[in-house]
Amino acid sequence: MLIWQHLLAVFLFVGVPVWDFYETRALKTSTNPRRKILSYRRIVAVEWVASLLAYILLRARIFMVWPDARQAALQKIGRSFLLGFVFAFLLAMLLQTFLVRRNPAMREKTLLAFRRIAFILPVTREERSWFLAVCLTAGVCEEILYRGFLIRYLSDFPWHTTLWIGLGISTLAFGMAHIYQGLTGIIGTALLGALLAVIFFITGSLWLPIAIHALIDLRILFLLRPEESIS
Repeated sequence: MLIWQHLLAVFLFVGVPVWDFYETRALKTSTNPRRKILSYRRIVAVEWVASLLAYILLRARIFMVWPDARQAALQKIGRSFLLGFVFAFLLAMLLQTFLVRRNPAMREKTLLAFRRIAFILPVTREERSWFLAVCLTAGVCEEILYRGFLIRYLSDFPWHTTLWIGLGISTLAFGMAHIYQGLTGIIGTALLGALLAVIFFITGSLWLPIAIHALIDLRILFLLRPEESIS
């Protein structure tokens, strides 16, 4: 089974960024009006297959932090502090979403920020339906792969990295998995991945990071109206 863990790790470290590079180029150059939907379907299929493999390799352990790791994290960061920070983060995100829908000036700034990734954002109602599946898939599968599997893979035999080194390497891999967003997107995504990993360690479960990740991605559908093009 160890060989399958190695192969899955190589896929996350190398395969995903390479796939992103070529998929991004295809999305930007294709004249096929259904190219986004094809890309969305591929993302959903690949991430669920990879997550199923991760689950087969680790079973239910993939959703839980091993006791020593949680204890080490709790010594560095208090549970109450972290949960308070998460609550404030989610409240600020929801408030921003509400204000963007109401305030034309804020909306214009948000749409301007979205233009760099307009090639992958949904426009039609069918694209939005598939993008919804992508958001939910990313929330579940990317947490399973980058937090549940990859950190444990780096911490276990044969690598035996420390908890924080494993977090750092997995965070870098998660950032590189979003190479289509450019350098600022990679950095921002990596920081988000680090936060989700810390939440995973402190709470001892993958479910809260899954919920937060899905909500952050789903926010795009609330910010973009149907048939609204920002390219």
